[in-house]
Amino acid sequence: MKFPACPRELAPVTRFFPGASAPETWSASMRRTKKIDLAGVDIPSLPLPSTGEKLIHDSEALGLALRLRASGSRTWIVFESGKGKTRRKTLGDAFSLPVQSARVCCSAPLPTPQKGNSGLYSETASVAEVMAGYLAFGEDRRWKPSTGRVMEGAARLHILPPLGARQVRAVTHSEVMKWHQELTRTTSAARMALSTLSGMMLYAEDHGLRKGGSNPCRGLRKKARGERGSHLTPATMRRLWKAIEGHAELYPDPCDVIRLLLLTGARKSEILTLEWDRVEDGRAVLEDSKSGPRTVWLCAPAVAILDRRRSLSRTRFVFPGMNDDAPRSSVDFAWKKIRKAAGVPTLRLHDLRHHFASVGVSNGLDLRVVGALLGHHDIDSTLVYAHMPTSAIKRSANRVSRLIDDALSDPGAPSPTRHRPSRARSQQRVRSFAGTLTEVGNG
Repeated sequence: MKFPACPRELAPVTRFFPGASAPETWSASMRRTKKIDLAGVDIPSLPLPSTGEKLIHDSEALGLALRLRASGSRTWIVFESGKGKTRRKTLGDAFSLPVQSARVCCSAPLPTPQKGNSGLYSETASVAEVMAGYLAFGEDRRWKPSTGRVMEGAARLHILPPLGARQVRAVTHSEVMKWHQELTRTTSAARMALSTLSGMMLYAEDHGLRKGGSNPCRGLRKKARGERGSHLTPATMRRLWKAIEGHAELYPDPCDVIRLLLLTGARKSEILTLEWDRVEDGRAVLEDSKSGPRTVWLCAPAVAILDRRRSLSRTRFVFPGMNDDAPRSSVDFAWKKIRKAAGVPTLRLHDLRHHFASVGVSNGLDLRVVGALLGHHDIDSTLVYAHMPTSAIKRSANRVSRLIDDALSDPGAPSPTRHRPSRARSQQRVRSFAGTLTEVGNG
């Protein structure tokens, strides 16, 4: 059966947009218009397409366009070109993000700013203008690309719509506090949004747009993170290790990945992308992990696993993917079967990292040592992972109660003070922790 041929180009349709200086001609097949000055357009009164979407390009900002959809949404988008490709990025809702702020967000990169009164911004610069400079050059872009993308998303979705048009110097603490309270009730991204806004305000102080120490985000508490991960009981660990051994013949590579995650406390991405030239003398030296360069220390069972794999490997990756030139990307399929067989169907791979930290803390290792093993730069991150088992907390409570009881019953007894273990005792605890890992590795 033959279908009738469709015309290559539908007849152009002429539309008049309120506030536009000239009629706009657009094709129903192209769903786009010529460029006009969108600052003079009444956005709510623009006619919507009957189906799909339609683009109206701004004549004043390169790459900026207003997207109208049949569903009724009106959003700003920007076209970005790079590496021979053009991508579309959504900036925000056109009702809450002014056209001036949208133009700043898609403008060309600013020159590299200098500390102090750089003169890059006017005294009446808006939050949107300064945010664009901060995301491009703030703090010399020390954050990783993935972190930068999260910050840009937080600014686009949560900061610019309510605050983008406000002058930076006019933003007050009470205004930010009200914004943060509303954001905390509606989204889990409040922590990143507050951090991004606070960093931008410090950047504004460096450029003389605000007085030093006047950051309106100062004193606001970030939303507390819920407890993540857990300390696995010895019985659970034995079941898990037995399940790994039971699936090793069917899923050899995923099982080795899971073993190394359990024995090293490393992140999944660090093990999956590990290369042989990074493994040396009982450690893996990583140039670019989530927290930057770091060392993953390998215990005897972990070294044995890598030695066995090295003798059979023909690629530069410890765990190659389908293509030998790329690392393995996932072990989720095998992990679901293993955790189900172990009786822990909700256990995450990342929980093995939490358990590694908990074993270290419960065996008396200093939090700074555990943080170094995990690759953390600050102790606050380590505290999230340091889950104490109930048995250890109970023993500590009994010990403190006994010290107090002894002091009350014997007037001549010394007052209970903090016990500081000797160097030999500390070394014994470290050896005990290493022995625990070795015992798990040997099954």
